[in-house]
Amino acid sequence: MTLGTRVRLCLKDLYQQDIVEMIERETRRYALESIEHPDHPDFTRAYQILWDVFGATGEMEPESAIRQFLLEDSFEPLPSGTFCRYFLIVAKDRDGNLRGVRDGTVLYNPSWAPDLCTVYLSHINLLPQARGTVLTYWLRIAPVELAVEYLYQLQQRGLVQLPLPDQPGKNFGVRLNLAAEMEFFSPDDRLSLQRILFYGRGGFDVIDPRHFPYRQPDFRAPEVIAETGNRPVPFMLLLRRMGRERQARLPIDEARITIRHLYDEFACFCTPEFLQNSVDIVQARLEERRAKGKQDVELLPLPTGPTNLQRLKRLFRYDNLRRYYADVGGASDYLERIKTLLAGNPRWFDDEVAALGVELAKTPHYVYSSRDKGIWAADMANDMANDMANDMANDMANDIANEETPK
Repeated sequence: MTLGTRVRLCLKDLYQQDIVEMIERETRRYALESIEHPDHPDFTRAYQILWDVFGATGEMEPESAIRQFLLEDSFEPLPSGTFCRYFLIVAKDRDGNLRGVRDGTVLYNPSWAPDLCTVYLSHINLLPQARGTVLTYWLRIAPVELAVEYLYQLQQRGLVQLPLPDQPGKNFGVRLNLAAEMEFFSPDDRLSLQRILFYGRGGFDVIDPRHFPYRQPDFRAPEVIAETGNRPVPFMLLLRRMGRERQARLPIDEARITIRHLYDEFACFCTPEFLQNSVDIVQARLEERRAKGKQDVELLPLPTGPTNLQRLKRLFRYDNLRRYYADVGGASDYLERIKTLLAGNPRWFDDEVAALGVELAKTPHYVYSSRDKGIWAADMANDMANDMANDMANDMANDIANEETPK
């Protein structure tokens, strides 16, 4: 006899105003502010919060570059015609303490595509006091509001002609793409899984590295690069194509503009000769794809939980570095270590991911998005995790058999 059961909740049952009230209550404890000038009292601390995480690995611009971004006129286009608006967002608690920082750039070139804007999500860091709160999600989407405001300002100044200038609810007819970089997945790096799940649940996909072998430029000082050599970082490039998240293909022209947008931003502070090679590699792979009669590239879905971790196999750092980044140095120790693990156990990757699935499934979810997707998803997660290793092995064998040979 059961004396009680936990009740599941369906989000579709909430009235729109219910959602607004819930979010209002959750966000009152924080205030988001966009720093517009380096003299802002929080600038130095905000920059340091980001530098503490990304500086040592060469993934963060120098402070002088960030200061210059804020001082430059965002209404003066770059030589390429790209309008570039850098943002530095800080989140404070009710006592005025900094709890999180996000920076990035809004990029828009009407001569390339008047209906496409890239919002580059560069860096994010939440201090321990705010981790696991809703602040994480708000710092992920807050740049969208800044992007729409920026487009409106460009239109009001007569600098651009937006497709739908009187329809802000439709982003003035401009497609917004949120772009983020991330290291490829490796089972021995549990933090990489946390980040992947975070973006997977947020509607992001990965541009297939077979045709888009993206590299983040070496952000270190030119004199340091001259001594040690140029070291671009092999990353996945993630996209959330807002309003088009269910589309599984990315047109080649859109992919080309995306890489040009990003590297226009990098060219503001990186030495040109250290950038062009990375751009050329991606452009060449896209043109090879087009030469085969293809007009798009695949968007690889990210996992969102224990039931679809098999998606990780195409994001395996070891495989992607060997196949698409053989010319990038600095990964030999990692490759040798994983090679040894796989030699000792060819199913090492599958076993590790299956174990991760079992661990994730231990925490069932009692809130679900739609009854059409089934309210039993949480119950099915445990069974799915137990079968995952065999399913992944079969899928991987099929993918290898059908995969195009990389050049």
